[in-house]
Amino acid sequence: MALQITPTERHALQLLANGYTTNDVATDLGIATVETEVLLKRLFAALGAATRVEAIALAHKRGLVSADQNSYPPHDGGVASAGTVMKH
Repeated sequence: MALQITPTERHALQLLANGYTTNDVATDLGIATVETEVLLKRLFAALGAATRVEAIALAHKRGLVSADQNSYPPHDGGVASAGTVMKH
């Protein structure tokens, strides 16, 4: 069975893989840090990961995140193209 994660969870996962802190992810998503922590705990559980590092490693292994730190899935749930560039 394929792992089912939401576009928001995938976006958050890519941000973590890009080195964002929980606070950075919260700011990018426009939600409270506490909500982000809940989202990440749910995501880690779905991945079967105990830690942030393990979650990122599993996400890379499953092709859920890009190794290119300048690309990420758009938060609107669309499909990112290879040329998508993250703006800070």
